[in-house]
Amino acid sequence: PTPASGSDPTADRSPSLGRQARWLLAAFVPAGLLSATTNHLATDLVSSPFIWIGPLAVYLLSFVVAFSASGRAALPVIDRLAPGAAALLWVPFFQQQAWPMVPLLLVELGSLWILATAIHGRLALDRPAERHLTRFYVVLSAGGMLATAFVAVVAPLAFNAIYEYPLLIVAGLAALALLPSPRPALPIRLLLRGSRPAAADLALRVVPYAAIATALVLLLAGRHAGLAADTAGIAIVSGLVVAVAVNARLAAATGAILVAVLLVATTTEPLLRVRTFFGVIEIRNEGDRRSEYSGTTLHGTQYFDEARRLAATVYYVAGGPMGDVFDDLRSRVRDGARVGVVGLGVGTALAYAVPGDDWTFFEIDQAVIDIAGNERYFTYLRDAPAPVRMVLGDARLSLEREPAGSFDVLVVDAFSSDAVPVHLLTREALQLYHRVLRPGGIVLLHLSNRHYDLIPVANATARSARLGVLALAYAPGTRVVQELAGTATSYVIVGDWPSVERFRYRDWSDSDRGAVFTDDFANLLAALD
Repeated sequence: PTPASGSDPTADRSPSLGRQARWLLAAFVPAGLLSATTNHLATDLVSSPFIWIGPLAVYLLSFVVAFSASGRAALPVIDRLAPGAAALLWVPFFQQQAWPMVPLLLVELGSLWILATAIHGRLALDRPAERHLTRFYVVLSAGGMLATAFVAVVAPLAFNAIYEYPLLIVAGLAALALLPSPRPALPIRLLLRGSRPAAADLALRVVPYAAIATALVLLLAGRHAGLAADTAGIAIVSGLVVAVAVNARLAAATGAILVAVLLVATTTEPLLRVRTFFGVIEIRNEGDRRSEYSGTTLHGTQYFDEARRLAATVYYVAGGPMGDVFDDLRSRVRDGARVGVVGLGVGTALAYAVPGDDWTFFEIDQAVIDIAGNERYFTYLRDAPAPVRMVLGDARLSLEREPAGSFDVLVVDAFSSDAVPVHLLTREALQLYHRVLRPGGIVLLHLSNRHYDLIPVANATARSARLGVLALAYAPGTRVVQELAGTATSYVIVGDWPSVERFRYRDWSDSDRGAVFTDDFANLLAALD
């Protein structure tokens, strides 16, 4: 569209460096938020194209609205909603781990769209005369390129946590303050005097935010009252900032609040925090035990006292599905059992190792291997009674190089925070696992997560590969929870039908059938819990 420079006598002047810097910042922020939001969602949902498409579609739609003649009519309203949208992004950033998936997606994607559209809308209003449009769009492209490089390359090297997310929120509000607004500016004194225009402006900013924040708190209250209270506190503080801060004050106040919250959070710094390409790993002391967290999810625990130091804990307790599989293994393989495990964690599975075994772990993240092997944090690897081989790399590719008939048991327990990698659950993956099993061998799939019911998927997928499959949803008793941090878990065993049928007498059973996952197609919507 033709720039709205009209009768401006300075319209044909070459854009100043300061003006181009503002364009660069305004293009940088939405592109950075696109990448950061995608990473944020994929941490706990699932790493798949389904998650990437949503933020990308929202980002592209913001350009359609901002740079179209019909879309510009909505910019004044969208501009007023932008402060509330930025504030709503605080809440899932600090409280993501317990949110239901649909509200999480709606809040993050909706807020991303409003903030990106508001920023792109102001960019569209500030574009120069036609003769300078090429430079304008080159600067916008450079901003997007730099933002992607910042989130994908610089941030993982510079930060040991996902700090780029709040930084981009503050930068987005700063960009709004630096670019021309599609609506008349209202001085803060008018707001304090209670003028009608100021009151209407205040209502358009605060009422939608308050309505959405209240709905989210009520939704969380039905699941976790304590978490709902924390969320309400964050929502109230951010709502006050939205109400009283305008223009540059909003960016400054938001930055101050986020810094204060992060400083409070660092008063309980973990023993270790490492950020890799695959996410953030934290090691924490928790009373009488030490735990590893990937993203927001517990990935392993080891007790300090000698009686429980090498015990199977959390998802692996002896009374649960893992105990059943290794009881069966010991009953049919007296010595020399070969065990494969996809996903190392802290090495807790080695609680089931005995002399004469041969164990192989397939792990994609070198940092996980380094931490599990460092006896300052965990000692399952150091104290293992059997030799342990480490294979670094993607498990699908690594298992393809393993000889057929390599393992008596193959445990697949690979997570990125709370997300199960989809490519490890497809029909082709199950066929690969079956190939590396010895006669009578079993594949044990750990499928516990907060957002998807994957047992029906595993059932249907295994049957489509003509494999036997049984499932067990395990809930530990109070004693197991107190003594070994036992956790409710969902597991599936896969193998030849005669091998699988052995477990029917251990409370394993058939389950409902769901969607079949293949390397070509995986319908995640069908697996929503």
